[in-house]
Amino acid sequence: MPSSKAIVDMQNVSKDYVSAAGAVRALRDVCLTILEGEFVAIVGASGSGKSTLMNILGCLDRPTRGTYHLAGVEVGGRSNDGRAIVRNRLIGFIFQGFHLLPRTTALENCELPLQYRGFRAAVRRRRAMAALGLVGLQDRVHHTPNQLSGGQQQRVAIARALVTDPPLLLADEPTGNLDTRTSLEVLALLQKLNRKNGITVVLVTHEHDIAACASRVITVRDGKIVGDLVQREPSDAAVSLAKLPPPEVHEDSGVDAALFDPKERRRERLGGPVPFAVYAGMLGAGVSGALASAIYGEIVLGTRALPVVLLAMVLAETWAGARIGGKHQARAFTPDQRGRVATIYTTAVTLPVMGLGMWFGVNRLPPSMLDRVEHLSSRGTALSLLLILGGFAGLTLLRYLLLSLFAPRLRPPRIHTMESR
Repeated sequence: MPSSKAIVDMQNVSKDYVSAAGAVRALRDVCLTILEGEFVAIVGASGSGKSTLMNILGCLDRPTRGTYHLAGVEVGGRSNDGRAIVRNRLIGFIFQGFHLLPRTTALENCELPLQYRGFRAAVRRRRAMAALGLVGLQDRVHHTPNQLSGGQQQRVAIARALVTDPPLLLADEPTGNLDTRTSLEVLALLQKLNRKNGITVVLVTHEHDIAACASRVITVRDGKIVGDLVQREPSDAAVSLAKLPPPEVHEDSGVDAALFDPKERRRERLGGPVPFAVYAGMLGAGVSGALASAIYGEIVLGTRALPVVLLAMVLAETWAGARIGGKHQARAFTPDQRGRVATIYTTAVTLPVMGLGMWFGVNRLPPSMLDRVEHLSSRGTALSLLLILGGFAGLTLLRYLLLSLFAPRLRPPRIHTMESR
C-alpha cells in the first residue's frame, strides 16, 4: 500500500523549447504528486508531452518554470552534474530499447551503475548477482545480450535498475519491443516489485491495456494533465499470463537458444577455468593455519598434535579457496570446479610433500630400517600403496566437501519497503 509521503512533488512545472520557428510549450503548469509505493502509468498520444514529463521526472531535463522535489530534494534548478548525482542515487531507469552493452555479460551490465558510484569489485558483483536473482536470471549471469531473449534482456535492464537500491523506478515504454507473453512477464515482475518491496513505479506508455496494470493512470494531452484515475482493482499481469497458452519453444526461436548449444551447456556445467589466485590463496592460508595451530599446541597445550595441525591446515585452505573463488566469479564454485580444485590442489601439495618425506626418510633411516624396507613382501608393498592412495582420496574428498560447505552465500540487495521508510 502507498504511504502518505510524497516521493514526487511537481508544482506548476512548465517546459518551453525554443527553436527558429519560435517557442514551443511542451508542458503547461503541471502539478503532480506521487506517493511512495504507488504504481503510476502516464499515458498519452504522441506529442502529448508525456516524454517531456518523463525526462523531467528522471532528472534528464529541468523545467523552464515551476518546482520539482524528488524524495524531498529540490532538483528542478540543479546543474547537470547535480541532477546526474540525484539520478544515480534515487532513480532506476528501464528503457524500451534495453540499452545493454552488447559485448559484456548480464552480470557486467548490472555492475555498471555501481561502478559509477565507486563500489569495490566484490561488492559490485555480489549486489549484481543478487539483483539478477531477484528477476529470475541467476542462471544467465554470464550470458551476453545476444544469447538472451528479448524478455530476458529486459529483465537484465530491470536488474540493472534495481542494483543501486533506488526508491523510484521509471519505465519508458518497457514493453514496446516485446510480444504479449513477454510483456505480461515484465509487467508481472514490476507489479511484484511494487507490491512486495514497496518500490514506486512510474510507467510511460501509450497502450491502455498496459496502463490497466497500474493502480493509478495519469493522462497527458497538449502538455497538460487532463485525467488522474485511481484504479481500485488494477489488472493482474500474473493472472493474465496464466491464462495464455503455454509457449512453444523451438531451437531456432531465439528463446533460451543457449540451452540448445552443446558448447554453451558444457561451459555452464564446467563453470570455466579456476583463477590461479585461488590456489595461491589456499596455499598461503593452509601454511598460516598449520603454523598457527602448531604454535598454539606447542605453547598452550604443550604437545604436537599432527592431526590437529593437518585439520587446521585443510580448514584454512578450503575456506580461503571458496571465498577467493566466490569473489573472482561472483558465485560459488560449480560441482565440477570444486572437484578440479580439490584434486589439483591435493595433487600439487601431496606429491612434493611425499617426495621430500621419502628423500628425507631414506637418507636418515638407520641401516636396520632400510633392510626391513628392502625386504617388504609384495603384499606389504601393495598394502602401503593402498594406504597412500586411500589417504590421497580421503584428503581430496574432504577438501571437496569443505569447499561446498564454505561456498559464499549471496544476499539480495536491500530493497526499500514501506516499513523501512
